[in-house]
Amino acid sequence: MKRFLNRLLPKSWRSDIVVIPVIRLHGTILPGGGQFRPSLSLASTAGPIEKAFSFDAPVVAISINSPGGSPVQ
Repeated sequence: MKRFLNRLLPKSWRSDIVVIPVIRLHGTILPGGGQFRPSLSLASTAGPIEKAFSFDAPVVAISINSPGGSPVQ
């Protein structure tokens, strides 16, 4: 529907800009949540990852700032 409506607009009004979603993750990689520091786990990152991939974008950028953590995660 969006593509159809976009064709009705004059070319000067159209926006052909592609927006790339960026997921910014920071914290120690831990299986559970940390009490005093932000931590990364499947539970804490699943929501932002699902939301980023729900956009109609050609790619998703992921920026991870982590000192490390559990090797099994």
